[in-house]
Amino acid sequence: MSEAPPGDSRLARGVEGLPVFAALALHALAHDRWLLCVPAAVLLLVGVLLDKRPPYSPRLLLAAAAVGGVAGFLLSGRWPQPAPIPPVIMGPLCGALVGLSIFSAITGRRHYAIIYALLLSALSAAVRGSEAVYAGLAGVAVCMLAVAFARGRMSQAGMAGWLGFGLYALVVLGTSFGMWRFVRASEGVLTDTVFRLMQEVPRPSGMALQSEIPLERQGRMPNTVRLLMELRGERPERLRTTVLDTFDGTRWTTSRALDQARLKLTPPTEGEPLRTTELTFLQSLRPYLPAPAGIRAVEGAYPQVLGGWMLRADGQEGTTLTLRHPEREQLPPEPPPDAALSALPEALREELRPLALELTRGAATPRARAEALEAWFRDNFQYSLSVDLSGEGSPLAILIREKRPAWCVYFASAMAALLRSMDIPARLAGGFVPQEENPFSNAFLVRERDAHAWVEVYLEDEGRFVAFDPTPWRSRDALIEAGRSSTASAAMQALGSFFRRWSSRLFSSPLEALGAVARFPLTWLLVAALAFWRLRARSRRQRANRPRQAMRGADPTVTALYARYLRVMKRHAGLVPGHTETDDELVRRLRAARGNSAADLALQFLTLYRQVRFGSGVSDPSALEALATALEHALRIP
Repeated sequence: MSEAPPGDSRLARGVEGLPVFAALALHALAHDRWLLCVPAAVLLLVGVLLDKRPPYSPRLLLAAAAVGGVAGFLLSGRWPQPAPIPPVIMGPLCGALVGLSIFSAITGRRHYAIIYALLLSALSAAVRGSEAVYAGLAGVAVCMLAVAFARGRMSQAGMAGWLGFGLYALVVLGTSFGMWRFVRASEGVLTDTVFRLMQEVPRPSGMALQSEIPLERQGRMPNTVRLLMELRGERPERLRTTVLDTFDGTRWTTSRALDQARLKLTPPTEGEPLRTTELTFLQSLRPYLPAPAGIRAVEGAYPQVLGGWMLRADGQEGTTLTLRHPEREQLPPEPPPDAALSALPEALREELRPLALELTRGAATPRARAEALEAWFRDNFQYSLSVDLSGEGSPLAILIREKRPAWCVYFASAMAALLRSMDIPARLAGGFVPQEENPFSNAFLVRERDAHAWVEVYLEDEGRFVAFDPTPWRSRDALIEAGRSSTASAAMQALGSFFRRWSSRLFSSPLEALGAVARFPLTWLLVAALAFWRLRARSRRQRANRPRQAMRGADPTVTALYARYLRVMKRHAGLVPGHTETDDELVRRLRAARGNSAADLALQFLTLYRQVRFGSGVSDPSALEALATALEHALRIP
């Protein structure tokens, strides 16, 4: 690569910088990164106008790349459009290219500047929906032609020059365009690879994340304490994930009608007070999005609303969403369901209907019957993580008649089946019930064991499904309370949550994360403590050296040699003079610690130092350096 002649005019240098200006403009327009590109363009323009050409060196080139990379990293949060390469990688990479192209253009390395500008244009185009890629690359090519004509080299070189320049332009443009095509084409491969890897990672399982729940006669539910989510702000009563509306007597499933239905969230009415809950996924729950009943909006995602008001979104680990929901959690009104919501196997209906009528005697409305069954289950059953429903008859009939212990799915299934036996539409809903609060972070923790199931009953007088929960919460709370986290584990969880949220914020928006650290009171407390420690250490060193100030001569060489003597004593003998300790006392300590040989050398150094400092000055200071070197050598030998 040739260097531009030093006698170029400002106009010629300006034309040479056109490809860089074009690349900066494309990058700023494609990614809204004006804070990076405008100062860089101004710097290049000032260099051209002032006709400044700093010397070129590899070290300065690397420094320019480092400065640009740091600036690109700090502005990673301003990468507004999705790309296959994460912003935390793309930001520093493009920032480094900005620094390289600007430095090369200012120092007159126009060929390097053009190559860096084209690479920056190619990476800038790796954004879905960017229509400026072709115009941007064409603009850079036109700028290259302008550079060639402005230099006057094309007309002088003739046909050979045209062919060489064309070949060079085709290679560079082809490489840049090929990079862009590779990045865009690899997006699907990258996405598919990540999805496959995620499929191999153990995912949370349980009733909250299933579209099919079997009712076994015997079984046990694990009491898994793995954290799934963290809630901040207003705590919702329940977080819905699934709705199961088809029951064959032993298995609940989600019907195809609910899976295929597509609904829209109900917008808030004017003046309606809304509660705000911030939800952070600590584990990937894709495609489930837990949300309270009647949710109005989701910030941070574009959820798909299925039948039964089930929300689906890409809830990846570390994602934080904001849920807006009314104070009263209730589902929106909807038309009455068909007969499928009251369907039961005939044998099971005949077995459960007498029990249902007996338990709801005196209740005249569907709400009253549902409330009676809810209270009966809560008052007469015990919650357990194991179930045994062996015996004659259906498992639900045995559970009801003999009041055997079970967990929430069985109680909800029994209540829904009893309601259906009386032709009252009922279905199961699954999700989570957040209860545990971390006292250090004031966040509500949702674990796998917080998965829950309840009943949703359609009430014609209200025109909506209403939630009822037959689970005996007293015994459930007593069972769960035994596994609560200790204070130490809660503190560790809060600390880990803080660093996780901060690091996630750092990668998504570094400037905001650094600003949050700067505003954090503990940061300034640590800075003040560090400053106090440094000042105190400096004061101690000054007090320790104060008795020796009179011994140090005005000759800088002699002063430096004495300072070296003290450093040798500290580094290789571990001896630091006290506030009032003399040099002779320090030598006695050296003699006791390292023997006579080292102590004699130190004494010789001090004797010669005093002669130079207080004597006639005839002594040669170079002898002091030889003694200091000999002392250092002696102390290095154990």
